[in-house]
Amino acid sequence: MGSRHKRRFSDITPGAESPLNFALAQRDRNTVAMVRDALLHKQTLLAYQPIMRASNHGKVAFYEGLMRIIDETGRVIPARDFMPVVEDMELGREIDVQALRMGLNALRQNPGLRLSINMSARSIGYKTWNQVLRRALRQDETLGERLILEITESSAMLVPELVSDFMDELQPHGV
Repeated sequence: MGSRHKRRFSDITPGAESPLNFALAQRDRNTVAMVRDALLHKQTLLAYQPIMRASNHGKVAFYEGLMRIIDETGRVIPARDFMPVVEDMELGREIDVQALRMGLNALRQNPGLRLSINMSARSIGYKTWNQVLRRALRQDETLGERLILEITESSAMLVPELVSDFMDELQPHGV
């Protein structure tokens, strides 16, 4: 009886040994699919949160563009609910590219706007992300003065030298 019991559980995939691990793995698979579908169908948006000046109450210093995706039911999903699952994947880089594109578009359409966009340090070396940023800075040199790139602390700690070089490279553009 003991050997039968062992054989029955030997087919369980790694990470699904407990109901909780299985549920977490299933949730992560669903999250990846949801993000992939949202990017594919351009179901993304930026939520604009005003960041107020400390010295001049009531005045907006800049806005933070917070990435959101819209799921298949139409619900708006904040980044905190999907980024932890996809941030180490190429899908995380694609989210950063989309956030940058939307942010740059908002800056083009609103010349008085200053906007902060969150990104992972992993995107610094991502070809598409770099192409989008550099093309925009070449086309309109005022964008750099109004764009703030906010690199997540957890990702910056992984590659501090890369982040430092990146910041030095963008500083002449006003970013």
